[in-house]
Amino acid sequence: METRQLKYFVAVAEELHFGNAARRLHISQPPLSQQIMKFEDELGVRLFERNKRSVVLTAAGKVLLEDARRVLDSLERAESNLRAAVSGQGGRLRLGYIGPALETPLAEIIAEFKGRYPGVDLVLREMFTNAQLEAVRSGEIDVGVVRLFRHDVSDLVAEVFHRESYALIAPSGHRFAERDSVDVSELAGEPLVFYPRDSQPLLYDEWMKVFAACGFTPDIVQDTGTKTAALALVAARIGVSIVPESMARRNTKGVVFLRLAGDYPSLEMHVVCRKGMGFAALDNFMECVRDNCRF
Repeated sequence: METRQLKYFVAVAEELHFGNAARRLHISQPPLSQQIMKFEDELGVRLFERNKRSVVLTAAGKVLLEDARRVLDSLERAESNLRAAVSGQGGRLRLGYIGPALETPLAEIIAEFKGRYPGVDLVLREMFTNAQLEAVRSGEIDVGVVRLFRHDVSDLVAEVFHRESYALIAPSGHRFAERDSVDVSELAGEPLVFYPRDSQPLLYDEWMKVFAACGFTPDIVQDTGTKTAALALVAARIGVSIVPESMARRNTKGVVFLRLAGDYPSLEMHVVCRKGMGFAALDNFMECVRDNCRF
């Protein structure tokens, strides 16, 4: 049973006239009649009762008509979906991201992409950097927004999409509160809310080197896995914390943001995907990323 045979059958079944069906199919009538007879022979059942005056569906023909319409509709949808995916107007894009990326232009990029390509099924997954790199390599996700620090991504495409500095957050009324900036060296002896080493071991170790170069070991009084929790803990006067400067947008009550001076690791986020992985939806997303880069 071929698609062409189903199309010929449906045309005749709906028109109940071989001449009209032939014109609808843009073919001549004799080949159409021959194809229908051949189709009936292959199936071993008569689909039409016909004479010089009329063409009527048999009981078997009525059953096949319902199924044939469904099959052809499904094929048409599949072809339409494929064309949409090839053009970038449809299909699926699986995007991983680290939580802090939502403090950057990522949310605006997602909104712009959804506005330009509403037919694309955009699947979002919040994941740590290392998990994203594994997921990109395995094909579990198509693209990731990560924070790279001495990661080996030589096998991937990696583009910087955001760059910023760090800030110090301190409780309102703290001795730093009236200042514009604080040097890293001045954090000696300050209770510090900091992220645990297992979340970003390479970056954590680099910060420990920075503190050591300033002549002190930090007094980490509380580990926290998220920047939101760090804000809340600083507001509760547990200590001070180091966060990306974009967190200052939040205007959290009970804390002040100060520029952090000194020689410390750079803060960059990258968009990563597999080499040679390009497809229309991914290419269009990368275009939105590049359009919104601000450095």
